[in-house]
Amino acid sequence: MTKESRKEILSAVAFGLAVNIFLAAIKISFGLWGNAQALFSDGLNSLSDVFISIMILAVLKLATKKPDHDHPYGHEKYEGLAYFVLGIIFFVTAIVIGINAITSIINYMNNPNVDAPHIFTVIISLLSLVVKVILFKYYLRISKKYKSPTLKADSKNHLLDAWATLFSLIGLTLAQFNFIIFDYIASFIIGLFILRLAVQILKDSISYLTDQAPSEEEIKSIFEVILSIDGVLKVDDLKVRKHMTQRYVDVEIGVKSNITLEVAHKIAETVHHKVEFEFPDVIHCMVHVNPHKSISA
Repeated sequence: MTKESRKEILSAVAFGLAVNIFLAAIKISFGLWGNAQALFSDGLNSLSDVFISIMILAVLKLATKKPDHDHPYGHEKYEGLAYFVLGIIFFVTAIVIGINAITSIINYMNNPNVDAPHIFTVIISLLSLVVKVILFKYYLRISKKYKSPTLKADSKNHLLDAWATLFSLIGLTLAQFNFIIFDYIASFIIGLFILRLAVQILKDSISYLTDQAPSEEEIKSIFEVILSIDGVLKVDDLKVRKHMTQRYVDVEIGVKSNITLEVAHKIAETVHHKVEFEFPDVIHCMVHVNPHKSISA
């Protein structure tokens, strides 16, 4: 990763942090002041985003460092760890919001004489919705540009926040016409959105941290490229593992048993360079050469 790309990624996270602090402050403040639980729940979601942005900012500074003596394969997996912690935070936030919403619905059913949320809370929700849509598009562009899984996760989070804020807006609007229970229902739906994102992020992060293999189609494509190289008679073994958004390839090839070491080395070198050229996500291809015993010359 270049110095410029690292700077742009960190700047994007810092910008998101500033925006999330602003949104959390106004949502929680006006949610409490305006008796709007959906807006308050949305504010808790934004507050979790503040801690998430701080964590991402710290981890990305480490994850984008160049390989060193202690980490010869780079520091990218720290980003995978951050991805996992993101999922845990989202999961806990979803549970808290869901429990509060269910409690409020039960209390409302027992005592429906509750004041409607203030009309100003509707305006705050509308403002938050616009800001979140802008943040989602911005983060998505940066994450695609630099293939950052953490920024991709945060872009999904901003999209989820936009949907959650939309439900908050709908619930608060209906509450203005004394359908107050919809404020609590909206809060519960926000919790479900966050829970769904948490499960997806945890699933993806485990894939990143456990060296899971990519899709069968991707492995098959690599296999076919290796087998098409002159001198490769057989692919004895092929292993491909994820390294965050990149790949490591370990392959054993079979070559004629009577060729010289120099010729075998050239074939292996061709495989190495061909795989890394044809598949840009492959950061290293390790090739082991076996004599193909069934063929002799």
